[in-house]
Amino acid sequence: MTSHNLDDTDRDALALELEELVDGIPGVAHIYQPRATLPALLAARQTPDPSTPPPPPRIEIGDDGVVALTIATDADSISPDVAHRVHDALLARLNQAAITVERIDVRIARVD
Repeated sequence: MTSHNLDDTDRDALALELEELVDGIPGVAHIYQPRATLPALLAARQTPDPSTPPPPPRIEIGDDGVVALTIATDADSISPDVAHRVHDALLARLNQAAITVERIDVRIARVD
């Protein structure tokens, strides 16, 4: 199965599962919303309001077969190493689920 074959519900569920995986990777301090602007980056650091609906998944699984995410890394980590660990973990999970993607883009927005 390719990411092209996922419906919106399956895509969102997979994205949330991948978020949990990435959140547990040593060196990842935060995952940002896709295409985050400076105000969105600042808002992401604030405590969420429980009355607001949940935001969309922070990992984007595109119809074009590209999985994209933007992370912050811990100051004590080597950012490229963290990005490689994230990439490898996502690829392993997607392979385990028999989901083929064209590319995994891991961007580093900030080092905490």
